[in-house]
Amino acid sequence: MSASAVAEDTLSPWLLFRHSAAGRVTRLLWNITMWAVAVFGIGVLLYRLAVGLGITRLGSTVPWGLWVAFYIYFIGLSAGSFLLSSLVFVFGLKSLETLSRLAVVQAFVCLLIGLVFIFLDLGHWERFYYVMRYPQWHSVLAWEIWFYNAYLVILLMEQFFLMRCDLARWSREVPGAWGRIYKVLSLGFICPDDPAQKAQCDRQSARWLYYLGAIGIPIALGVHGGTGAIFAVVKSRPAWYSPIFPLVFIISALASGGGLLLFLRVFVVPEPAKDRETLPQVANLVAGFLIFDVLLLFLEFLVGIYGGMPDHTEPYRLMTNGPFAWVFWFQQLGLGVAIPLLLLYARPSHTKYKAEEIGIAGLLIFVGIFGVRLNIVIPALAVPVLRGFDLAMASPRMHALYVPNWVEWMSSLGVVALAIQMTRWALHRLPMREHQEPPVPAAAGHGAEPAAAA
Repeated sequence: MSASAVAEDTLSPWLLFRHSAAGRVTRLLWNITMWAVAVFGIGVLLYRLAVGLGITRLGSTVPWGLWVAFYIYFIGLSAGSFLLSSLVFVFGLKSLETLSRLAVVQAFVCLLIGLVFIFLDLGHWERFYYVMRYPQWHSVLAWEIWFYNAYLVILLMEQFFLMRCDLARWSREVPGAWGRIYKVLSLGFICPDDPAQKAQCDRQSARWLYYLGAIGIPIALGVHGGTGAIFAVVKSRPAWYSPIFPLVFIISALASGGGLLLFLRVFVVPEPAKDRETLPQVANLVAGFLIFDVLLLFLEFLVGIYGGMPDHTEPYRLMTNGPFAWVFWFQQLGLGVAIPLLLLYARPSHTKYKAEEIGIAGLLIFVGIFGVRLNIVIPALAVPVLRGFDLAMASPRMHALYVPNWVEWMSSLGVVALAIQMTRWALHRLPMREHQEPPVPAAAGHGAEPAAAA
């Protein structure tokens, strides 16, 4: 897919719809639905924290479920987004520079969401700080927590150096409380007006971003490769116990993080004039990671099936021909692989690509990788370590076939809906591109969305 393949129309069908009356009504309905799901879901979340894990379907046979799948999914989205941003800061890929701010903000938000989900999964959530207060350095999970803290600091610092000039300018131009908020976010930084001094300041920021990106690459690999290692060191689960597992996590993270980046760029914070060159390059990159991820999946199946160990092959049978088959064939391979690749490549070479098609392909990859995460966590645990253990006692806590209940689903959807709304709001209140005009203050009676979002 060449860079000139995207149709060069700044008034794309999506942008025309977005600014139409139907688009405004759709946004209103979307906001009402998302806030309703968020309020109800957060209420369910508080209920779960109050009464414990007894209201879930988790038990002795399947101790990890939906929340762990969401956790590794969002941590992967974060790591993948950060590694893509490092192509700009560390490796100097200037053609992707317009996506760098969005990638870093996406990485930060997805990290926070992932940590919320693992917090939900804790039996004694009030002891979450024990892993830092009483670290066990032989534990992979203990190392992971310290990686998360370092990674969080790097993301915050990158956002500061990316946005500090624009935040400083907005603190002067925007009146009232928002101006004071932007001053706090800029940490009192004053961007010089002199062009020579401004250029020197930009070079300083670029140097900081290079150092932070270079330090952050091994930390981001440790964050999600370490997440894969948490599974890979479980000797009793042959489907996980593999040195290739951390690599699988990293590659699928790059595919899913890139897919979400494409979707947000096209449908949430579009910049058509620059995206004509950028979007096809990112789409090709994401498609490459997706194909590599499918290759690793094939190798996992090949080794497991060839080895013929029942504990290794049974999770694959459950995935492909059992109760989880619809996730594997429809969500993971259908929505997540086949349709996105068809959207990107199955067309005559002379036909121009539309940005919307790239955005939809990114969304489908984003959705499909969640199926990958579900199939990593649940089928492997659905095979008891001791055959017949799940039948030893007539108790729902012993069942091997785990299906999340309404508490798990609604609390999860509530977290995701709240994160979507808060992120969407933040994206329209932060300078997502250089020299962006500040958003119109809500007190002035205008809409809260900046002109840049158009």
